[in-house]
Amino acid sequence: MTKLQTEKKKPDNGKTKARTARKPPARTPARAEAAEAAHEPLRIGSKLKHARRLQGYTLKELADIVDCSESMLSKLENDKLTSSIVFLHRLAHALGTSIAELYSEENDLSGPVHVFHADRRAHSVADPDSPDGGARFERIVPVDRNGLLQALMHSIPPGGRSGGTVSHAGEELGYIIEGEVEVTVDGKSYVVRQGDLIFFPSSLPHGYYNRGDKMARMLKVNTPPSL
Repeated sequence: MTKLQTEKKKPDNGKTKARTARKPPARTPARAEAAEAAHEPLRIGSKLKHARRLQGYTLKELADIVDCSESMLSKLENDKLTSSIVFLHRLAHALGTSIAELYSEENDLSGPVHVFHADRRAHSVADPDSPDGGARFERIVPVDRNGLLQALMHSIPPGGRSGGTVSHAGEELGYIIEGEVEVTVDGKSYVVRQGDLIFFPSSLPHGYYNRGDKMARMLKVNTPPSL
């Protein structure tokens, strides 16, 4: 027999400690449920209906103003259809409100300083304007009705683009965290890559296009809140 076969195990006298893999702390059902809920886009149908009624419009009257069908508006108000960002801008303007107000949440923002930890899951807004439907805005800072600033993480898949241009009051900047984005402002295109920053008046028509071959992520900050 070989030495390896005849060698006996030394008895464990307690000095040898077994190595055990450390397991990450399990999420409680409440935390898991909260994270999943935060990841889902917010439903705004009831707010659209409330804003329409405040303006005194019937479905047909509002449909004529924004150039769409009554059926489409009804589906939006009942959360059976998701609007494109471009159309939602037009709809919010007709209702005397903003996308930010429609997506606003009840948040405790009392006090001058707010810390949002890394494990916080922000609410997201899908952008159906993107041809593949994969573009997404993730709200970093909750909307404050009295706030002046809005911060979003814009994730754009390869080939993703806005379905058109939008314009609204204010100013905005975009900082490219990764990838490459072609931003069109007032008919002129600007290519911005990782580490680049673009700033422009929001009143100029603007849109985006991911011309790269990987996901692009852009930190968007604008004032006043619009999305």
